[in-house]
Amino acid sequence: MAVATIESSSPQSMLDDLPMSAFQLWSVLMIAATVILDGLDNQMLGLAAPSLLKQWGIGREALGSVFALGFVGMAVGTLTSGWVGDRFGRRGALIIGVAIFGVATLLTGFTNALWQVAMLKMLAGVGLGGVPGTASAMIAEFTPVRWRSIAVTFGVVCVSIGGILGGIAAALILPSLGWRWLFYIGGAVTLMFVAWLWSVLPESPRFLAQRPDRADELDHILRRIGHPDPASVARQAQTAREAAHYEPMRKLFGPALLRDTMALSIAMFSGMFMIYLMFSWAPTMLTSTGFGLQTASLGLTSFNMGGTIGAMIASLAIIRFGSRPVLILMAVVGAGVCTTLALLPINGGRNEGAVLACLGALGLFASAAQSAMFAVGAHAFPTALRARGLGLMGAAGRAGAIVSAIAGAILIGWSNLGFFGALAALMLVNALGFIAVRGHIPRLGRKDMHI
Repeated sequence: MAVATIESSSPQSMLDDLPMSAFQLWSVLMIAATVILDGLDNQMLGLAAPSLLKQWGIGREALGSVFALGFVGMAVGTLTSGWVGDRFGRRGALIIGVAIFGVATLLTGFTNALWQVAMLKMLAGVGLGGVPGTASAMIAEFTPVRWRSIAVTFGVVCVSIGGILGGIAAALILPSLGWRWLFYIGGAVTLMFVAWLWSVLPESPRFLAQRPDRADELDHILRRIGHPDPASVARQAQTAREAAHYEPMRKLFGPALLRDTMALSIAMFSGMFMIYLMFSWAPTMLTSTGFGLQTASLGLTSFNMGGTIGAMIASLAIIRFGSRPVLILMAVVGAGVCTTLALLPINGGRNEGAVLACLGALGLFASAAQSAMFAVGAHAFPTALRARGLGLMGAAGRAGAIVSAIAGAILIGWSNLGFFGALAALMLVNALGFIAVRGHIPRLGRKDMHI
């Protein structure tokens, strides 16, 4: 289950025969920490929304527009961060992204009008949108192939880990200190981490190999990793650059790839619609049906916890069975869980335990299935088109998130029946997308299971 394929002449492939060093492990953990903060800050406004609506007396539709602007910012950030990462380095793109959403989060605590929240949410989105992709690329480029799928999956699910921490923090902070302190603390912690990260985070060895003027930095990093012949890396990377062949983007829509391009984009649209509907609107939906702030925060925490556990289980199951049966089954079960939540009587805060359990199951199946989707895309798209194919999938996901921001305000008015009924339909669309994909990850034979 290779999430990224690095050519045999690249520095990444030259790490494949070496053991995973302590320096590599530490680098991966630092990069993963940025994704945790991304997940935490990304869900903060959704967690604060019930308190904000009550204190300022604003309508849900107005808040939906704020969420939509945030997703527009994320779309901009996704494209901008990729350009910055390729032009100036992964390290700089990652740190800049974290700094942007850290500043925006901190300043949100000082706002006094909804338009100020909206502008800062859009600014935060610029930072939030670029971090997961850049972090995944860095993790892949630091990790030997036999550990790469697990490492990148871990990096992806760190978004959910951040959501878990955010839900716990909200349950502790909101009832006693109020919504502003959620942003004060979240922003301050993020900016302190940025200052530390700037002094310790190394650059990606693959990026450095493409920059002859930074050969000394590459040599230093490879020696810390334990590479036996750092000088050979620059020579072989140069050969790879000379042999590279450019493929036009229109081939993604040619006969060979059109089906996978469309199926994965549809699956990503529906999957991100579901996830961001939960992130943005689940706490508000729960409080509108009679649950307290603490229960609403714990509901989102249960969803994120299930997503974290499910993604790791899915990565192992895909190695054993292949991605087609695993992802289709997870999406269908997710639709069943949504149907249960739609029919469960919860008005007046009833069936709290069942609601929390079902939200955990929704994360375990539905959310976790989306975490593996980029791995499927990395397998389905050929090397020369992989980055643009994954970028197109990501754009479809951002579109789903934008639509969810507006639709959520409407769906809440239909109570849990409309809210979770819509999610059930989305998960069936998600399953159909997985069914249509031809380029699924195959199961590994027993002789390959050690990779």
